[in-house]
Order: sequence, then C-alpha cells, then structure tokens
Amino acid sequence: MQIKGRDLSLETYFAMAVHDLKTPINAQILATEYLLKNAKLSEDLSGLINDIQGSAKYLKLLVDNLLTKYQIDIQAQNICIKPNLVSEVVEDAFSCVKFLTEEKGVSLIVINKIKTDVQMFDYIEIKRLITNLLANAIDFTKNKVILKISETEKYIRFSAADYGTGINLENKNDIFSRDLTLSKSQKRLGTGLGLFISKQIAEAHRGKICVKSKIDKGTVISFILPK
Repeated sequence: MQIKGRDLSLETYFAMAVHDLKTPINAQILATEYLLKNAKLSEDLSGLINDIQGSAKYLKLLVDNLLTKYQIDIQAQNICIKPNLVSEVVEDAFSCVKFLTEEKGVSLIVINKIKTDVQMFDYIEIKRLITNLLANAIDFTKNKVILKISETEKYIRFSAADYGTGINLENKNDIFSRDLTLSKSQKRLGTGLGLFISKQIAEAHRGKICVKSKIDKGTVISFILPK
C-alpha cells in the first residue's frame, strides 16, 4: 500500500486510521460534557447523553490501547520517568473508568497505605496501566473492585482485585499475551490488548506484573514499581 509515494504496511495504515478516530471521539466526549453541564435536559434525555458519553469514553480507551500496541510493535514507546503523585494518578485513572462503574453498578474502592506520595514514574503510562487494570476488573467483577496501594523499602505495589468468576486457564500468566482475550468467551467487547500493554508498561519501568486467581472467587492483578 502506498500513500504519497511511501510504502506502508497494513498495520501502519491501520494505526494511522485509528489515530484519526481520536479527534471525533474527543469531540463527542467534550460535546456531551457540555450538554450535561449546561443544557436543560429531561431525565430521559440526560440518561441517553450519559450513555453516549460512556460509549465514547470506552472507544477512547480502546483506541488508546491500539495506538500504544502499535508503538510497542515498532519499538517507539518512550517513557518519561520523573516525580509524580501516586494519589493524583490514581484519582485520574478512577475518573477514566467512572462511567463503567455507573453502568454496571460496581463499587470502586481504593485502599492507599503508602506514606510517600511522591514517586518516580511516567504519569501518562502508569495512568494507562491502572486504567487498564481497573477496566478489566470492572468488566469481570460481580459487585466491587478494590485497588490497594502499598510500599516496602524498595518498591510500590498496586493490586486490583475483582470478585468475578476467576480465570480458567492452565497458565494464568497467558492473560498478558497480546493474542489472548477473554472478552469473546464472556460475551464482552474488548481488544484483548489492555493486559498485554500493562505488562509492557510495568517492565519499561523495571517493574513486574503478576496475577492470582481462583475460580468463582475472583482475580487479583498486581504490579510493582521500584522506588
């Protein structure tokens, strides 16, 4: 395939097309936010616009994951590690998945036990990682998701726990593969890239990610970042 004399792979072309979706999706989110804040709406119409906004935010999450996966594939993903607030990035990630909790009636709980709020990490990428873990947990839980944050002398640990059906895989770490998605078997929409990307982000920070799961009990996905 050629564009203006350049040879483009199918994946590069696909990434360009996905990137072009960001503008109309962001415009839709901003437009619905404006209507909800400023327009005099009936209860039914307000609910409908909330649904439209939720769908747009979910599309934005999928688009961002697809673009990040492309950056990883071409080895162009760069991280910028500098001092950031853990509490701030967690609050920001929570706001990104709030619409999912409202849609499913799921309680989102944070237990923050760290004493030093300022830590070294890439704000955008860690926000993406936490958002992906929360979105995944919300998708599979029955009633609540708990995000626990703790620390030792050497690292910070984030753990997202759901209370769903658990992972029915012989090797549970397979959930971090780019080629696996549980969404189809669970009749859910998804790209299957969220956990793969989360693993890449954790490792780019010289950290690790792991999973523990019990059938009919739920799943806990944790990642650690070195201090």
